Amino acid sequence: MNVKRAMLVCVLAGMVLSVSCAPSIVTTDSGVYQHGRLYALSSKDMTAVHKAAVKAMEKFELKVIDEQKDVFYAKVTAKSADGKTVKVKIKPEGEKTSFTVGVGTFGNEARSLMIYEEMQKQLGVKTGK
Repeated sequence: MNVKRAMLVCVLAGMVLSVSCAPSIVTTDSGVYQHGRLYALSSKDMTAVHKAAVKAMEKFELKVIDEQKDVFYAKVTAKSADGKTVKVKIKPEGEKTSFTVGVGTFGNEARSLMIYEEMQKQLGVKTGK
């Protein structure tokens, strides 16, 4: 009985760790989609990334419903016409800025990538396309 319980605890712990960990991003001005979110690291400052997020939302005609920013953190939340919530969360990381793009509860890779690419365009960074 104790062996089954120990195995269950190990399996559950592994699931929690694999779902909650953000990926490691090695280079700046790049991103990776994992666990329903696009994780990115920018060489630009947080204010520039925040402005790029707002402009990307406007470009795709998403209605910005909440916008917050201070020196420690920024967030832009918008709604799409089909009711999906789009969130861009931004944090300074030394001289770089990390941000995530999330669409809906479980994520939408295609939309997240479109928003990321538009943000990169607004920041003057060329993407792989």
